[in-house]
Amino acid sequence: MTDSTDVYDAIVAADRVFETTFASGDAAALASLYTEDAQFMPPNSDFVVGRKAIQATFRAFMDMGIKSITLETLEVESFGDTASEVGRYRLESADGQVLDEGKFFVLWKRVGDQWLLYRDMINTCLPPKG
Repeated sequence: MTDSTDVYDAIVAADRVFETTFASGDAAALASLYTEDAQFMPPNSDFVVGRKAIQATFRAFMDMGIKSITLETLEVESFGDTASEVGRYRLESADGQVLDEGKFFVLWKRVGDQWLLYRDMINTCLPPKG
């Protein structure tokens, strides 16, 4: 059985891979960090279901000028082969301009020896434009 410190460390390590993969601009590799039946829940949008749709969504984000994501883990709770993570995110352009920042909740699943995103919800902290 894996203890909670090991799970926390594994999730934080997976977040570093997520950040690096996002920065590389490889939306397909980013989508592979999710389970086959994953759901991504961005703000002001419906559910994005499955790797192909998640890949297309992240490709659209990248094409809008988002070049990096920074993830800060605030808490991780493990439940066997499932873990939850709560944290903060920041999205930046190539010149370092903050394009969005907010909070996230991820439900992770351990598949073999790898933790994959299963349910991923983000919520901006910026006020609505208008």
